[in-house]
Amino acid sequence: EVEFEEPTIPMPPAGLRWCINPFWCLLLLYLAVGLPLLLDQAAKIGSTPAMSGILQGVVVLVTLLLARALIAGLVWFAIRDGMRVASAHIQSYRPDVVIGFSWGGGVACWLLAEKGWSGPTLLLAPTAAAMGRAAWCRERRFPEPLDGCPVHVFHAQHDGFCPEKQARSLERSGCKVHYCDDDHMLLRSVRDIVH
Repeated sequence: EVEFEEPTIPMPPAGLRWCINPFWCLLLLYLAVGLPLLLDQAAKIGSTPAMSGILQGVVVLVTLLLARALIAGLVWFAIRDGMRVASAHIQSYRPDVVIGFSWGGGVACWLLAEKGWSGPTLLLAPTAAAMGRAAWCRERRFPEPLDGCPVHVFHAQHDGFCPEKQARSLERSGCKVHYCDDDHMLLRSVRDIVH
């Protein structure tokens, strides 16, 4: 008999959990209050209309960089929250196998890399590399070898979210990577995955 336990790990911006993310709150606060205030001040302190325009342009450029940094923080917080939720479920449910798809596969990769889980794992199109890029984090490396725990990865060769480089890195770490002629959803590969 097989039982499945599926923790709720929302991928931003799905669900409401990510709305309590402090980086999201900072981004909204800055865009609603900080940016208009800075643009107004730039217009006032410029001695000429051209100088005001230059100062406002600088404010916009700084805003773009700040917004990107806050978005990286938002994704980082969502990853850490997903790991917290997954770890709590692993501790209470004590699964034989962890299965993760897409964002959940990325969270499982991070758990493996940080030794939050060391059992058998099935990763279906894990977006670990994309998550790391969005969060401005270095690529997570698995401990080598993977402490004897079997990790199977199903990598779709036409997947815009999971680069080939990630699959090769997982393979070098000791994962068994199964290459599929499929896209991110792996719908054409269901039979291969089940068998």
